[in-house]
Amino acid sequence: MRWITLAAGILMTIGCAAPAPTPLAGDQARLELSTQRPGDRISAYRLDGELVRGLRFPDLHPGAHNAQMRFRYEVPGSANSAGMLGEPQYRTCILGIDYDDFSAGNTYRFVADRRGIRPAGWLESADHQRLARASIVRCGPGV
Repeated sequence: MRWITLAAGILMTIGCAAPAPTPLAGDQARLELSTQRPGDRISAYRLDGELVRGLRFPDLHPGAHNAQMRFRYEVPGSANSAGMLGEPQYRTCILGIDYDDFSAGNTYRFVADRRGIRPAGWLESADHQRLARASIVRCGPGV
């Protein structure tokens, strides 16, 4: 029993030790990623045509940027002939955003969601104003 308590304590400590985001430099802008549903996943894919290493975008220089995100979301299963719901299916899409006015010192948020089986995304300012709508670059296996 002591081992279980010790293991649980260690795991909780490790979970709390996740690195905090670094402060935003005054001459940079930040693009954070968010989804509307808890099971959905989003990660950085390309920034200005270059592959991004890691799940997040690096801080941006002010001005125009093209960002692409990989969005994986659940598409509800359909009913089979017996009326039972099937297993949920997952779909992966690349969403792209072009925005010309990233400003230094500001944090922007890209939000992804689904509309039926189609993905949707938009760019928001820090005060939740929609600035631009995403386009669907492609969807399918191998994305």
